[in-house]
Amino acid sequence: MFHPKINKCFRLISVPGLFAYSHMDFEADRDRGPKGDPSLAEMTKKALSLLQKNSKGFFLLVESGRIDHAHHYNNPYRALDETLVLEEALLSVLESVDQSETLIVVTSDHSHVLTMGGLATPRGNPIFGIDTKLSDVDGLPYWTLLYGNGPGYTTPRAVPANLTGTEKNAVHSSAVPRQWATHGGEDVPAMAQGPLDSLFSGTMDQTVIAHAIAYAACYPPYAYRCTTNGSAVPPAVKTLNCAPEENSVLKGKPRGGRGGVVLASSVMSEDEKTSAVTPSTASTLFSSSTLFAIMFAIT
Repeated sequence: MFHPKINKCFRLISVPGLFAYSHMDFEADRDRGPKGDPSLAEMTKKALSLLQKNSKGFFLLVESGRIDHAHHYNNPYRALDETLVLEEALLSVLESVDQSETLIVVTSDHSHVLTMGGLATPRGNPIFGIDTKLSDVDGLPYWTLLYGNGPGYTTPRAVPANLTGTEKNAVHSSAVPRQWATHGGEDVPAMAQGPLDSLFSGTMDQTVIAHAIAYAACYPPYAYRCTTNGSAVPPAVKTLNCAPEENSVLKGKPRGGRGGVVLASSVMSEDEKTSAVTPSTASTLFSSSTLFAIMFAIT
């Protein structure tokens, strides 16, 4: 970039974008005017426009953090609205990148205690409204979306004030009183599209996600996977030199009088040797370590 005041060129290292003293507004409350906050999609597009100038690839993390905040408030209207905000940002990425060389991962670091229930609820019933059946215990209506704990707890049980479910400030009922709702404990999805997206399948530990992204993008410690000549060269593998097995016999006879029991034990030597693995040529996805990894976090 060229800076007119200092009359010299310099390389742009980072561009901070601070739009609020604390958390940015929910999408339902955001000022969309020229003096308001940018949307998540707009910030994502701007970040991409800067990162795409790097021909060696990049990693971009986009977080829709206000989904989490709305669930802590027992406010599903804003939580689901913020989920649509994340979808809009994702769609903007799909339009802006070469999907054949961009790995896109969408996941979450935890769930929430939100539940969805009803009895023979017909298709098309408002998701933010009440079930079409009354409770068979107290005869009162209840929200289709409820929470396991949080600020929505009342006793006696509160009847939903807005039966159409269009009020964005509605706090839905919870089973246990808490100032803020907690997180949930069930598994969350991890969806991927792009190069080596097959690494994201089945049930995996959350720590595997970072390694899968690093492996696909040839980031350390997997930088060896991609080389300029298209071969994957594993690093030297450290092996341990173990002493020969020692057999020890337990003296005496166990109950039943059938003689001794032989146990085999292996004593590890203090000496360690490093043996190099013969380089093997493998067909890699790219001829260099150029890959664009974009991760969307739903929190």
